[in-house]
Amino acid sequence: MKPLKRFLSLILLVGILFSCGQINQDKKKRTALKDTVQAKSLKEEQLERRKAIDAQERVDSLALAKVLDEALKIAVENIIKNRFKKSYDAIIDSGHVVNVKVNSDYFFSKNQPHLVIRRTDRSGIFIDIYSKNKNQYERVLTHQEHINTYVSDTVRDINGDGLRDFVVNTYGSTGCCLKAFSSVYLIRQGQQNFSKQIEFINPTFSAKEKLIRGVCYGHPGETELYKYQWKGEGIDTLEYIYYEKSSKGKKTGIIISSNVRPYDKGEKFRKRLKAVPKEYRKIEGYDWFTGKGY
Repeated sequence: MKPLKRFLSLILLVGILFSCGQINQDKKKRTALKDTVQAKSLKEEQLERRKAIDAQERVDSLALAKVLDEALKIAVENIIKNRFKKSYDAIIDSGHVVNVKVNSDYFFSKNQPHLVIRRTDRSGIFIDIYSKNKNQYERVLTHQEHINTYVSDTVRDINGDGLRDFVVNTYGSTGCCLKAFSSVYLIRQGQQNFSKQIEFINPTFSAKEKLIRGVCYGHPGETELYKYQWKGEGIDTLEYIYYEKSSKGKKTGIIISSNVRPYDKGEKFRKRLKAVPKEYRKIEGYDWFTGKGY
């Protein structure tokens, strides 16, 4: 009888182990199924949220277009005046107010007036510029900037041709490092329309020299300086300035002047200098290049 009892006990033990394994396997399946359902639910929730945001953006876009149409009507009513301005709030709904500024003046030319319509709401700043020709307005520039990145805009001669250009200054909302941007629109010789947008990072403009100097994107003390020259509506790269480093990544105390950045291919010239040229030392962001104070 004892062998039979041992045999029955062994069968019972195997059955218990199999049952436990099956239970654990079932638990894993249920957990995996639950995780899959939760992930699917989260994905669907994200998609629904994205759809809702997209739908609201479409509604806002249509509403802003309507606000622009109304502002243009005001401008047309005053088209016989070369100088006029009006500011008001357009209420789209209880939570969406758009501040509107309609302004006509000789902003860019002594002979050619321009109309500037500026709309500012919870999401951003929308700037539209029109030229005036034979009692008609023609849109020649449009710029949109997020409310969190916009800093200022200005009218000034940027490229040294004696004409006043349009510049929008912003600051990046993401990223680790110095990131002041300028979007430049050069007014053309006819003084009615503008070039395409030309963007610079951390720039210092010298209209007198027709140059742009600035600081590239990178950590303090670890990035480069640049110098560009205007060439029509484009730019030529004149040089980059950066610290020479040893094979171990240590600064050697030597400054490199080159037509390419240290990690770019191709090189027409490379000079080893004892110090940073004086022309760079007063540009905005120079301390970021040296790393002093950061």
